[in-house]
Amino acid sequence: MNHRTIQTNQLIRRIFRTMEQSDTSEYQLATSPAPRTAIDYNSSFEESPAKKVKFAHELTASEDLSPTVTLILRNNQEFTVERSLLSFYSTYFRLLFTSDFRDSKDPVHRIRLISGPDLHLLLTIPRAFEQGIKPEINLQRAVELLEPAAYLQMDIALDYITDILCDNLTHENIIKIFRLALLYHTSLAFRVWRAMIRQFQTMFVTKVYLTLKENEIIGLLTDKHLNLRSEDEKTVISQWIQHNSPLESDRIVEFAERNFARRPMPDAGQYEVIRVRQPVSGVISFGGWASRGVAQKIEIFNSRSDRWQTCKFNFDVPDIRRAYNGISLVENKLVVYGGFNGLTQYQTTTVFDLNTKKWMKGMNMHDKRCYMTGTTTKDSYGKELIYACGGMNGISRLRSAEVYDHTTDKWTELADMKWQRSDGAVLTINNQVMSVGGFDGRHLHGNGEIYDPIGNIWMPLSSNMRTRRTGCSAVSITDNVAMVIGGFNGSRRLDTSEMFDLREGIWHPVPVMHTGRSNFGACHMDSYSIYVAGGFDGQATSKEAERFDLRNRRWQALPDLGEQKSALRLVRLSDHPILDELFDIPDDTEIVTTW
Repeated sequence: MNHRTIQTNQLIRRIFRTMEQSDTSEYQLATSPAPRTAIDYNSSFEESPAKKVKFAHELTASEDLSPTVTLILRNNQEFTVERSLLSFYSTYFRLLFTSDFRDSKDPVHRIRLISGPDLHLLLTIPRAFEQGIKPEINLQRAVELLEPAAYLQMDIALDYITDILCDNLTHENIIKIFRLALLYHTSLAFRVWRAMIRQFQTMFVTKVYLTLKENEIIGLLTDKHLNLRSEDEKTVISQWIQHNSPLESDRIVEFAERNFARRPMPDAGQYEVIRVRQPVSGVISFGGWASRGVAQKIEIFNSRSDRWQTCKFNFDVPDIRRAYNGISLVENKLVVYGGFNGLTQYQTTTVFDLNTKKWMKGMNMHDKRCYMTGTTTKDSYGKELIYACGGMNGISRLRSAEVYDHTTDKWTELADMKWQRSDGAVLTINNQVMSVGGFDGRHLHGNGEIYDPIGNIWMPLSSNMRTRRTGCSAVSITDNVAMVIGGFNGSRRLDTSEMFDLREGIWHPVPVMHTGRSNFGACHMDSYSIYVAGGFDGQATSKEAERFDLRNRRWQALPDLGEQKSALRLVRLSDHPILDELFDIPDDTEIVTTW
C-alpha cells in the first residue's frame, strides 16, 4: 500500500468518525492549506467594507508596499490588481501581504497553478453577491474552479462552488466529485459523503458503486446511516469482489466474514447484515386526541423495521401538546401553530429549531384556529412560507387565511376564502396553496379553491371532488398532482381517496384504504409512498396505520401506533442529525473502531 493510499484511508476514516460524532450543522467551511506556502491556517472573515478599509490601511502603512501587485499566472499571463482587493477576498493573499515572508513586499508574484480567467471569476463571485447578483456557473466550471479557490482560500467563492457541486450530484458523478473533494476541500467531502450515503441504494441498482475503492466501500458499509436494504448487503459485497481483483479485495473479505450476522430489531432479523442501520428519513407522529385527552406520545416510524417507536424527546418541551393543529417544517425549524387542548382554541405559534434543539415562542396568529391544517410554499426568492387556512375559533367556522414568515416571525392576513372551511385539507400544488373539502357549520364541501398570491384572491377549482369530505387529509405527490384521502361524507367514515391533476383539472379515483377514517394524519414519505395513521373510524379513535404504494396503486397495512388517537399530524423529517436522537439506535462502536 503506497503512501498516498494510506493518506486517503486516513482522511476517509476521519470523515466517517467525525460524522458519527458531530452534527452536520456544526460543520464549518474549512479552507484547504495552500500547498508549498507558510499559510496553513483558517481564520474567520466578515464580509464588511470596514474590514476592506482596514486591510487597505495596513497594506499602505509601509512606504515599501505598493498598492497594487502584478501576478504572473499560468501561461505567463500578467494580472495586475489591488492588494486590498485580494486581501479582502482571499486569506492566502491577506496573510501573504501582511506577514514577514521574504516575498511579502515584492511587486510581482508567480502563481503558476492559476489562470487569469479563473482568478477573474473567483474575484467576480463575491463582488456579484455584494450587488445582489447570483453568478451563473455550470457544473464543469465549478469543478475547474475548486482547486484554485481552495489554494487561494477564497471562502465566499469556495462556499458557492461547494453548493453548486452538491446541488448537481448524481449517482454517475458522485464518486469522482468525492475524490476531488478529498484533495482540495474537506467540508465538501463531508457533504458528498453524506450524499453517497443517501444515494447508495441507487448506486447499487445502477452498479456505479463497483468503481469504489476498497477503503471507500468498507467505510460506507460501516456507516449506520447507509441507505441500503438489508437484503442487498451481501449482494453488494459479493458483486464488488467479483468486479475487482483479489489483490484489491482482501480486506473486504475479512471485513465481511468478521461482521456479517443476524442483528436484533429494529434493523432486521431476517437477513445477515454488517450492522444495525438507521433510516435516512422518518415519519413523526405529533399531537392528537387520545382516550384520556391530548396525546402525550411523540412517535416515529422506522421504515427499516416497519414499526412505530416512541421518541426519546429529551429536550425542554413547552406546553405544545395539542390536537387539530397545524405543523410545518421549514428550513430546519418545526413550527406548531393553532390547535385545541380540550378547553382552549390556540392562536399561538411555537418554533423548534432542529439545529440548536431549542424551543421559542413565535408571534400569535390573527385568529384562534383549531380543526385546521397548514402547508408551505416558496416565494419568488425561494423563501419558505407557512399558510394557515380556515378552521374554527371556538365560536364560528372560518374562511380567513394568513401566512407566516419564520424569518421575520410575522403572520400576515390574506384575502378570505370563498367558503368557510373547518376540518378541510390544505396542500401545495404547483407552488400554490390549495384548500379543499371541510365543513361550514351546515354543509359539507366537495369543492376546492387555489390562492393567487399576486392578486391576493382565491380562485375556485374547475371541478369538484367526486365525494364531499370533511375531516379529510391531503398530500402533494408531484408539482401538479395531489391526493385527498378519507374523511366523513355525512353518513360514514370514508375509505376512498381521489387524485387531482392540476394540468387537466380532473379528479381520479384511487383504490380504497383498509380502514375508513377521518381526522387522521397523512404525509408523503418519498417519491412512491404515502403514510396515514390514526383517526376516527366511526366507533372509536384508531391506532391503525397504512401505506399507499404509488407504483403498485395499493394500500399496505402497517403496524399500529403506540396509542389510539385522532386529529394527529404526521411530519416527514429527512437527513438531519436529530434523527439519531429520535430513532435512538446505538452505535456499533466495535465495527467502527476495528475498521
